[in-house]
Amino acid sequence: MAEAALELIEVTFRHKISSPKFLNPWNKRQGPGVFSLSLTLPKGKILGLVGPNGAGKTTLLRLLAGVIPLDSGTIRLNGDDLNQSLEAMDYLLRCNVGHMPEQVRWNGSESVLETMKLFAEMREGNVDSKKLLDLVGLSSKLNDGLDTLSQGMRQRLSLAISLMGSPKILLLDEPFNGLDPVAAKSVEKMVKQLAENGVSIIISSHHVSGMNGFVDRLALIHKGQIVAEGQISEIERDLGLNDRVEIGGKGDLPDFEKLLNKNSKLISSNYTDNNWKAMIFQPDAKLMSRILNNKHNIDFWQPKAPDIVEMLCNATGLEIEEIGMDINQVTMLPLKIRGEEE
Repeated sequence: MAEAALELIEVTFRHKISSPKFLNPWNKRQGPGVFSLSLTLPKGKILGLVGPNGAGKTTLLRLLAGVIPLDSGTIRLNGDDLNQSLEAMDYLLRCNVGHMPEQVRWNGSESVLETMKLFAEMREGNVDSKKLLDLVGLSSKLNDGLDTLSQGMRQRLSLAISLMGSPKILLLDEPFNGLDPVAAKSVEKMVKQLAENGVSIIISSHHVSGMNGFVDRLALIHKGQIVAEGQISEIERDLGLNDRVEIGGKGDLPDFEKLLNKNSKLISSNYTDNNWKAMIFQPDAKLMSRILNNKHNIDFWQPKAPDIVEMLCNATGLEIEEIGMDINQVTMLPLKIRGEEE
């Protein structure tokens, strides 16, 4: 693996939840967060951080941006242990890391350029605001007020501000939210160019689709813990989600028990309104011919890429109902310590 720009070793942060008691109405207890999390970001690479809403993605990025402090663990920046530095960890992170939050509510009559210049005053060194706005496609909006910007334009403004100071590490929290397909492709191209120039990038998302061919590695996060990490093809193979196809057609459902060879497996099938569909693991090259020779029609035959729910189920051993999408204090407790007294 390439040299590490950023390393996390057993990093933990837990949000404080109000838990008033009779003699202490301001009492707080530990809540959700990230738990004993270890992760490496190679230099000049793009890491996709993928997980459902509430999995801990935003919390992790805020830790790395120096916005919230560690409870415990180690962060190494270019090999240097920030716990051993004479300067504060949050200062060192802010000097080296650019952070684009998921949602920034840009409101007011100030212009785009005025807003950029205001943030530029908080940075050390010179910042070419117009050049950054041109880079993200906002050069025609320099004098427009913040209230007039669309959601996509607000996302671009957040991205421009995150690039101030030419950071060597860039954290993008759901950067494609609100962008139309053309704008999203433009941002994707720019991110790739930054990586080629040596910038190390983490992109947070709750979708796996679109990551293939874009990110170098994928980290799957659930309940504040990394449950799988590596190249997408490696994760798919390790979780048994690779080499699958979806097949469908009209007429009777084929008898796959007779049609499949010993290395293939029928994962699922259904038949409704004279239409059939099946998912096959490792189909052999002659399966299509055998189906057609048995007088069945095939309307489609396509690879089946895993989605985030499948990945989570296979990585954690939980069912879809157990994974759930409702976030509450109980479901957000880490897998390793579920059941311990808080």
